[in-house]
Amino acid sequence: MTTMKKAKRCCGTSVGVLIEDQQDRLLMVTRGWWPRGTAPVAGHVRDSHASVAEALVAEVQEETGLRVTGSGLLWQGHLPNLCASLPAVPTPGHYWWVATATAEGTLTPAPGETTGAAWYTPDQVRALAEATLAHYRAGGVPAHQPDASMEAVWLRLLHETGRLGWLTSKDLDLVETAYSTAPGEYWLGGRP
Repeated sequence: MTTMKKAKRCCGTSVGVLIEDQQDRLLMVTRGWWPRGTAPVAGHVRDSHASVAEALVAEVQEETGLRVTGSGLLWQGHLPNLCASLPAVPTPGHYWWVATATAEGTLTPAPGETTGAAWYTPDQVRALAEATLAHYRAGGVPAHQPDASMEAVWLRLLHETGRLGWLTSKDLDLVETAYSTAPGEYWLGGRP
């Protein structure tokens, strides 16, 4: 007898963490699975964490190996971005808390969670955002978004926090279409 494992349902909550160093470089990770792209540290809140603060600390540690020493909320709101889990109910997407944080330690990205982590200059962050826009302007789809681009929802989040203020409403509409697209298959738990 074959048993099918049921796909995991999204909790509908996420924390995003902006960590900058002394040279104004932003710490970003390249995702190990869908959605594709490079982005600041992020993760679900209510899947296994008691609070936003707990999720922030845990996700930074999990994805980068760094220890959070301080944080402050920058922006919060709901976006219709879908992840690899079945969409949240009753409202698909995620309620986001985006914060700045300071951290210390040795950068040690988690295999599986990420395919790497690095510090990006403002020009490099812009180049990743432009690569994402170019992909979708050319008719690209989320499943084929290159790693050397920014995870689509982060264009909106970095715009909301003042870091990509140059994005137009047309750009934001384009990436919303991308980040509200469901994956080809849903996550069943565990890691690839």
